[in-house]
Amino acid sequence: MCDTFWKKTENGAFFAKNSDRSCNEPNLTVFIKGGKREEKTVRCTYIEIPQVDYVNSVLLVKPSWIWGAEMGINDKGVAIGNEAVFTKSKGKKEPRLIGMDMLRLALERGNSAEEAKDIIIELLQTYGQGGNCGFDKGFYYDNGFLVTDGNNAYAIETAGKKYVVKKLEGYGNISNRLSIDENFVRENTEPVFTFFSGSKCRLNEGGEMMKNAQTLSDVFNVLRGHHEKDVKKLYKKGSVKSVCMHQSALGSHTTGSMVVHYGEKITIWITGASSPCLSVFKPVPFGEEIAPVFFKAEDSVKYWLKREYLLRAIFSGYVDEKSYKEKARATQKEIIEGFSGVNSLGEGIFASGEQYYAYCAGSSDKEESFIREYDKIIEDMKSGKLTYRHIFKKYSKTLGKDLKLFPL
Repeated sequence: MCDTFWKKTENGAFFAKNSDRSCNEPNLTVFIKGGKREEKTVRCTYIEIPQVDYVNSVLLVKPSWIWGAEMGINDKGVAIGNEAVFTKSKGKKEPRLIGMDMLRLALERGNSAEEAKDIIIELLQTYGQGGNCGFDKGFYYDNGFLVTDGNNAYAIETAGKKYVVKKLEGYGNISNRLSIDENFVRENTEPVFTFFSGSKCRLNEGGEMMKNAQTLSDVFNVLRGHHEKDVKKLYKKGSVKSVCMHQSALGSHTTGSMVVHYGEKITIWITGASSPCLSVFKPVPFGEEIAPVFFKAEDSVKYWLKREYLLRAIFSGYVDEKSYKEKARATQKEIIEGFSGVNSLGEGIFASGEQYYAYCAGSSDKEESFIREYDKIIEDMKSGKLTYRHIFKKYSKTLGKDLKLFPL
């Protein structure tokens, strides 16, 4: 379950996405350097396909055990988000490319939004889609994509090898349902899973929030949004109707969040943690290892798990949520305000240069210093000295255990 948003502004554009997965599934933030490739094939999650001679460098937010990614951006400024959609198509259990594989392949091979869109369609037509996408259960679905390079944006929705494409104007968003073409929706929607996904509410409420968003903080708040009827039970029963999703018996959990601002330069903001309502977005330079971005999967897992133990202490009532949120929002405010003082944005399309790198590193340090205030309770949750409560009592038994990392 996920949501992806795009909006054009007077001075650029925003791309924003939450990755909703199993609450125990680490969402890694990793940079993978591109360049010439000598190997003849590339191993995706379930199948091998021919490799191309050259691939772009990519910054990915991805499930730990999957080759592909939920969202990411490449060195040409192309950003893509992936959504599960529930359709009547057959053969979803056949091992083929999964949507997250297509996303990464399109980022590695596409130099514009239009080119990346065409690559996704070509991959779909050539290899089809299929395979289990569930971390701790069988979960099979077709896929939707939102592709942008800041100038242009496209929504793609699929059912088996069938697809529709819509060029977005002004703003747009996709969720866990077919939505961009009435005939395609009517002919291909699987109604039961689509209904219980809660995606209608998220598509409408999140889309309205994004339509009205003007600032970076506004966009963060889109990804932090909760359905008003679910606020009092977020940590006890969860909610599939909230853009910021919390684990429920039916739904998933927001395990990572990403915002790309296409302004004078491209800036990238990532939590590196679950639950954006409680987490801090940090600016990250493209191509540099500054937390929450790492070059090794093991380092990213460690970073994500540390914050997850803390968040589950909040879910279980061991940390006062109000005082924690006040500190988190104060940290976020400091980081955003600090950006206005960064004058050296470097060469190329991405914000860069020594001053910007120092700003990103300083922002990372601010958040890490804030998190360190809770080191003892993090260790108590990790060691089992404190027990999990509510729905997380069941789900947290395997948190951080026996993790399988797909080679980057």
